[in-house]
Amino acid sequence: MDQAILEQEAMKLPAHERALLADALLGSLDDEAKRKAEAVCAGEAEDRHDAYSRGEVQAADGPAVFENLRKRHAK
Repeated sequence: MDQAILEQEAMKLPAHERALLADALLGSLDDEAKRKAEAVCAGEAEDRHDAYSRGEVQAADGPAVFENLRKRHAK
C-alpha cells in the first residue's frame, strides 16, 4: 500500500487510535531511529520550556486542557 494512502486512512481514525498507532510505529523503529526520535522530542520540550521561561507562552491548567481536547474530539 502506498504511504500516502496509509496516511489518509490513518487520519480517518479517532485521535486515541491514531495515538496508539503512532506509538506502535515508533516502537517498531530500530534503536538508532528511536534515539533520533527521542532527541527530536526532547529538543521540542526544551524549546517549549525556554519559550515559557522567556514569557512567550503561558502555562495552561492540565485538567482544563484535557477537557478541551475531549470536547473537541468527542463524537
